Amino acid sequence: MVAPMSRTIFLDGYMLGRPFVGTGINRYLINLLRELARITAGEDRLAFRILVPSADACELDGLASRPRFEIAPRRLMRLHRLWKYALVNTLSAGLRAGTLFEPIPVSVYVKPKRLAVTVHDVIPLLFPEQYNSPLGKVFLHTYTSSMRRADLILTVSECSKSDMVSRFGVPGAKVVVAPEGFDSDTFHPGPVSSARAQELLQRYAIHRPFILHVGRGDPRKNLLRLVRCYQMLSSSRMDLDFQLVLAGPLGWGYQPLLELLKEPSLQGRVILTGAVPDHELAALYRLAAGFAMPSLYEGFGLPALEAMACGTPLISSNRSSLPEVAGEAALYFDPESIEEMSAAMERVLTDSTLRDELVQKGLERAKQFSWEACARATLTALKGL
Repeated sequence: MVAPMSRTIFLDGYMLGRPFVGTGINRYLINLLRELARITAGEDRLAFRILVPSADACELDGLASRPRFEIAPRRLMRLHRLWKYALVNTLSAGLRAGTLFEPIPVSVYVKPKRLAVTVHDVIPLLFPEQYNSPLGKVFLHTYTSSMRRADLILTVSECSKSDMVSRFGVPGAKVVVAPEGFDSDTFHPGPVSSARAQELLQRYAIHRPFILHVGRGDPRKNLLRLVRCYQMLSSSRMDLDFQLVLAGPLGWGYQPLLELLKEPSLQGRVILTGAVPDHELAALYRLAAGFAMPSLYEGFGLPALEAMACGTPLISSNRSSLPEVAGEAALYFDPESIEEMSAAMERVLTDSTLRDELVQKGLERAKQFSWEACARATLTALKGL
């Protein structure tokens, strides 16, 4: 009997670079790699070569010392635009007979023998008017090119798969859903020590009960309506003395939000924290009176999952993948209705029975997601190429 040949999967690790630490793709990639390393511990015929611009410039989380996970620096990857828009063209010359796994869409000009791409969502294709610049059009091309030429597309929700198949004609057979997980060592329920809570809240100027939102502040996140909802509820229920905390970096198109926040009634009441480290973010989840996810569209919605895992009552948009992730563990609203959003926020602040119910349902729902499950589904799909 002939023994099976050993196989190497090349993986683009550009997003392991320190400038991307804390971003969604970075968190996806580092957690996926950590679990792939663990679950393939006994597989001596499967290896991963992680392609990076420079080992010194990456957060490798110990992967460099793990068997079957070789770090392979590629100098050309230091040219950011070349990587982003033509990486496969650059690297395929040495990979044409192998398997290349891209964790984000890329332009495919010279295709390796087997190509797997993770397309987390199709947001740029659903909102093309937001990508009208020349560079934006090139960015859109990375999506269409990847979906057309990849042998395997991994995505993180049935919603994203459905959109690819029904709206963009991608064959369903080549799309595999591998839902994201969360770091259970960081995001979990439990009290925050009074000293820790005091230090954290003081640093971010939080001095009342608060509703939390986490995410990059681009227009799709619907933060303008969330702030107006807060404004409406604060004026109609003056007895509810609470703050709105928006955690995360500001994305593109944030100027209207900053203009709105200049209004006197919002001064000191709506807090912009900027990017927050995970260990502090977990504490904010646990200290919050509720978590609001008002997005117009999400490919998955990882902050909603993290909030549930921390025991934070969740109010959520009823659009895209969010009901798929939260199930019955959220109080839903139409994200285009400030009135519905305001009513949901009011209920979670005033109804302790509902709050307790959402907490318990959220903790149970979060148990259905893990990075291990994501890695196992990904590994099975890669082996099938």
